[in-house]
This record gives sequence, structure tokens and C-alpha cells, in this order.
Amino acid sequence: MSVIECNCEKCKIFLNENKIYYSLFCGCEDCRQAGQWGHSKGGPLPDKLQKLIYVRSDIKDVEGIKYMHAYQLRDNSSSTRIYCKECHSIIGIDHINYKDIVFMLIPKLCKTDLDLSIKPVAAIFMNDYPYRDLSMIGDGVLFLKDFKDENINKKYNALMSPLRAKYLKPKGISFKQLIKKVEGVTILNLKKGEEILLP
Repeated sequence: MSVIECNCEKCKIFLNENKIYYSLFCGCEDCRQAGQWGHSKGGPLPDKLQKLIYVRSDIKDVEGIKYMHAYQLRDNSSSTRIYCKECHSIIGIDHINYKDIVFMLIPKLCKTDLDLSIKPVAAIFMNDYPYRDLSMIGDGVLFLKDFKDENINKKYNALMSPLRAKYLKPKGISFKQLIKKVEGVTILNLKKGEEILLP
């Protein structure tokens, strides 16, 4: 049983499954702003290019739910993030496209005993990435500026198809159910294009 926890260790999510299904780099504005906002409140400093990992949405147990709070960046957000209210670590992220099969975490912004040696297979939404440094992206990583190029989309889907988790009924609660259990969902109303931290 693996655990995801905040940096102050008040919030803990225990997983029924230890497997990481895949990892991606993400250059999107939402990942960047969410990390920057958390850091502005005292949370961990995010990487310029976020490394994401995906685990099954099946939670065995939770500790410190009173310290958890759910946030969305804007009122039309597709993603909901659970932060620790004390240290502003992000301990999990849901997106409507995950269909509650998986949820996502950013290891730099929390703590976990999952094996983080997994390498990202693609770098997505790189049109949003405002920095010059691409040194963290190794050879063999599929580079996607956006999802508008049909040929690149086909390559991405062929790459991801064998990696994606298939739906299984959770043994415990799903991440969406955890979001419903925590205290409310706050809309941050962050402006698109706003840099909360200086580069």
C-alpha cells in the first residue's frame, strides 16, 4: 500500500494499488498556475516544466481530511486539485477526461513512496510553456505543442493506448468521491496568462 502525503504530513492518501501507469511532462498554463499559487501561499516550489504521474483512482484510506481543501483555478475549470490547507502541497488532481479511472499527482509538489523512477513518455501542451529551457526532456519523449495536429495525435494515442488503466470498480473510494468529502470547492478566479511567480 503506497501513500501520497503533503509536505507537513497532515494529509495522507493511501492507495490500494502501487502501480504508476504512466508519466508525462506538461507545459500547460493550468499546471503552472496551480503550482505557482500553492507556492505563493507557502507551498513547495514547482518545476518550470511539471512532471506528472498517474495512479488508479482507488483510495484505501485517508488521514487528515479536515486539512484538505479542493480548488479550481477558474469557474470553467476541467480540473479539481486537493491542496493541504496548512502547507499548500497538492496531493492529487482530477480532470474530467480521467473519468475517475486515474488521478494525477505532481511529485515535486507533495511526498510519496511510489517509485518515481518512471520516465515521462511525452511532453504535452508545450505551446503554453514560456521558458527556453528544455534540457529536462530526454531523447525519445514525444513532443506535442498542442493536440491540433492529427498525425501527432495518432502517435500520442498509439503511445498511450497500452499504458492507460482500464476501469475497475474501486475497492475503496475514488478520487472524485474524496473531493466530495473534503470541505468545499473554492474557485480561485486566476486570470489566464497571469504569472504568479516571476520566472
